[in-house]
Amino acid sequence: MPRAAKWLYIGTHRFVAALDPQTGEEQWRTKLPHTGSSVVSIAIKGRHLFVGHSGHVYCLDKGTGEILWENDLPRMGYHAVLLAMEDAEGATFGPGAAAAQEEQQRQEAAAASG
Repeated sequence: MPRAAKWLYIGTHRFVAALDPQTGEEQWRTKLPHTGSSVVSIAIKGRHLFVGHSGHVYCLDKGTGEILWENDLPRMGYHAVLLAMEDAEGATFGPGAAAAQEEQQRQEAAAASG
């Protein structure tokens, strides 16, 4: 089995997964417990993935995908959570994530009115 530090981590629409970057083979997949925004941000530090999704932050074991803890960020809303951490690897944040969130909100508004 490949070492966890060498996997490709992806986040999309309530899921986080680890793929073998050589073959694309899925190593594990975790479904995040809360629904909402399709934006999933990831920061990697040591043996942990820090994941932001729909107003929640999770810490996952990067070798197994097990959720180690969750913070529901009380009174901060349920939108995309962008992450940044000193000395983290592979942090995902910035205009791309914000643009994706805005597009999702436009689609939801259009669906609600039509």
